[in-house]
Amino acid sequence: MGPSTQRPAHLHPTIGLVVLAELLAEHGVDPAPLLLAEGLDPLRLRGPEERVEPETELRVIRRVMAAVDLPELGLEAGRRHHFGRFGIWGLALASSPDFASGIRLGLRYVTLVHTFLDWQFLDDGDPPRLEAVEQRALGPLRRFVIERDMAGCATLIENLVGDRLSLTGARFPYPEPPWSEAYHAVFGELVVFDAPRAALLLHPDMLHRPLAMANPVTAHLAEEQCRALLAGRPAGSSTTQALRQTLLERPGVFPALPAAAAAMGLSTRTLRRRLTNEGTSYRAELEGLRRDLAARYLADTGLSVSETAARLGYGDVAAFGHAFRRWYGHSPGRWQRSHRTCIVQNRARYSADRERPADSLPAAATINGSAGG
Repeated sequence: MGPSTQRPAHLHPTIGLVVLAELLAEHGVDPAPLLLAEGLDPLRLRGPEERVEPETELRVIRRVMAAVDLPELGLEAGRRHHFGRFGIWGLALASSPDFASGIRLGLRYVTLVHTFLDWQFLDDGDPPRLEAVEQRALGPLRRFVIERDMAGCATLIENLVGDRLSLTGARFPYPEPPWSEAYHAVFGELVVFDAPRAALLLHPDMLHRPLAMANPVTAHLAEEQCRALLAGRPAGSSTTQALRQTLLERPGVFPALPAAAAAMGLSTRTLRRRLTNEGTSYRAELEGLRRDLAARYLADTGLSVSETAARLGYGDVAAFGHAFRRWYGHSPGRWQRSHRTCIVQNRARYSADRERPADSLPAAATINGSAGG
């Protein structure tokens, strides 16, 4: 028996279990028996569609804590939660125009990830901060869960902005542990214990800092998929959706069929068979994604035709032009000229967003994580 591949809202993705399995292996403990004891197939954990009950994840955490004598295990696990682990949700954050926009988007779709905390963004606070409270009574697992989820969020922030300047400190709702020096290594010098609630403190001048990977086309496509997943109506069947997510993770660097299958935790034959059963193929999905991206790049960005061709993985502009005419009946240059107004409007919109004063934005963006997994 493996993790469920269905998507009821209360299920968690298996990211956290993959991280724990890696930590166990590094400390000389075979993770397979611990996972099998909870009815989980270790070979299926890495599949992007795999899900587990939150209670199952907590039981695995309890087993891992008993198997590894490492007090700061929660911090270690959290530091491994870089944005690449989060698939389409992480890509949506990373491609947002600025830091604050990424936070708000992440909170809108936070039920797509495996946090046990309810998060709130207080951008008008003194200081601005991300506050978190437990969704449920966690008992002896409380400190581990808060450490993991707080360190994971701090790591994600560092990945998004490229350094630690946006994070100024952290607060924790429990007494200072003996391993508090490890907290400073993750959260900086300003770490407060016995606080009313957990919080990550943010630098006010960094909230509207542009993100290095900001890309309006990628952001739009990634958020569309997040919205579909949150609504429980994936854009296609499960394997097709997983393939599209895999192809979108590094726009412009599309993996070949064997590499895509490996990233999805499948053999090439199994991926090909499942796609055939769903009425599609790797080639059809890749071409469809290129077709959609081509139109959006030319209509919504200032990229030239040659730059668009390169981003879509075409070796020369002529090959791209031939494909574009087949898709849309026009040359890419003619398409771009006809959509020049869209480009100007897009640039003006993003410029206005970045120059917009903080006090004109909503004071808080809240989502109740108990509504989903």
